[in-house]
Amino acid sequence: MGAGLTGVDHLGLAQPFDHFDEAGLFYRSVLGLDQLTTEEYAAPFGLMRSRAFATGGRTIRLALTVALLRRGDWAPAVVDPQHVAFATGDIFATAAAIGPALAVPDNYYDDLTARFALPAETVERLRRFGILYDRDAAGGELLHLYTPVHGGRVFFEIVQRSGGYDAFGETNAPVRMAAHRHLRLASR
Repeated sequence: MGAGLTGVDHLGLAQPFDHFDEAGLFYRSVLGLDQLTTEEYAAPFGLMRSRAFATGGRTIRLALTVALLRRGDWAPAVVDPQHVAFATGDIFATAAAIGPALAVPDNYYDDLTARFALPAETVERLRRFGILYDRDAAGGELLHLYTPVHGGRVFFEIVQRSGGYDAFGETNAPVRMAAHRHLRLASR
């Protein structure tokens, strides 16, 4: 039985601090990608920066990330995790087909209810499958889930976009990072 994946949505590439701007320049000048956004957010181990690039038709999307500050034991064992995000037209069917996703803490879903006023049954369905949610100012939506880290450095994301949502769910990155960290520490 298939998992309902329809293609690659984007690649997430971690960069060393000293090469972050250089990598962005390469993607813009050599590959001709458009720079979309630059976001900064707090992670369990310090401040992160994410810079998104894409072609005009969004056939290629990249999200570069870099740790701006690291704090001792808070740093994850996986220094520069990379990820591939696959697209799906029905994330709930895909989630059921691929099995358990990265466990997301319950307080994330309590916050969703407060931020977006989603119906309780929608939030419960998201919670059951470990799916994260974001909505942009125009009403576009992103549903996405993550796998644990595989092979020591790579994890996967499943993405369902609707209503013209064009970002990468950056507001959920700290939740994903904390969940990956929690899983790693629990498996020691």
